Amino acid sequence: MMQVRSVYIERRMRRIYKNPPIAEALCDFRFAPGQPWDWTIPGLIYAEVKQEFPTKSQVNPFQIEVSAETQEASVQNIVSSVDRMQFLRRDEGALIQVGPDLMSVHHLKPYSDWETFKQMIDRSLNVYRRIAEPQGIYRIGLRYINRLEIPEQTVEIEDYLLAVPTVPSKVPQLFGGWAQRVEIPFEHANGLLVLQSGSIREEGQKGLIFLLDLDFVTLQPELVKLDSAMEWVERAHEQIEDTFEACITSVTRRLLGEEAQHDG
Repeated sequence: MMQVRSVYIERRMRRIYKNPPIAEALCDFRFAPGQPWDWTIPGLIYAEVKQEFPTKSQVNPFQIEVSAETQEASVQNIVSSVDRMQFLRRDEGALIQVGPDLMSVHHLKPYSDWETFKQMIDRSLNVYRRIAEPQGIYRIGLRYINRLEIPEQTVEIEDYLLAVPTVPSKVPQLFGGWAQRVEIPFEHANGLLVLQSGSIREEGQKGLIFLLDLDFVTLQPELVKLDSAMEWVERAHEQIEDTFEACITSVTRRLLGEEAQHDG
């Protein structure tokens, strides 16, 4: 039965949208350390990727300090320390972030397509492996943050999203705001899906904004080898894509401008 399901996924039809709702897609790797980390490593990585990601920026860590006298918390920027480096594309629509035993690849709006993003992830992973020489995988996560902009002030949530919270029938069913989070294991794909959905408010917004955040992470990372990491990422994308389609409605598909379907 598991093999039949796998074949079905590979041959399923994928939908194409004129206005995809993806605000950000990111793939995050945490590695078992190999050689000792030092800050020459980001420089060597940058030398390999600067043609595609020429803009460098530092990411400084923050710490929260509580005053003993006032008991008030304040956020302190640790200027003397660099936690991570970012390498951005010229249009800032994509970036690579590296730090001690970690790397993430981000694709911001406008999102192109999975094949383009997957190749970006693969190239970045190969560069990181060659230079940092990690020994294994601690964690991989593939995450898609979807933002649905609805040009109405009041709607039935279920007309657009099926991943919604419920309250008892005797409680008023009109939500001023809402949010939910569930964690769903996919043991056959060695993954845990963290599904978050909700509404957000922004200053000056005229309609409604719903979020559908799908984060697929390794369930047993020790089973994923460095050489097969991209195979896991491909399976994670399939599960995210299937879940996204299961969570939206035909009304949402029209809103996103469904154009066509093609073989996955």
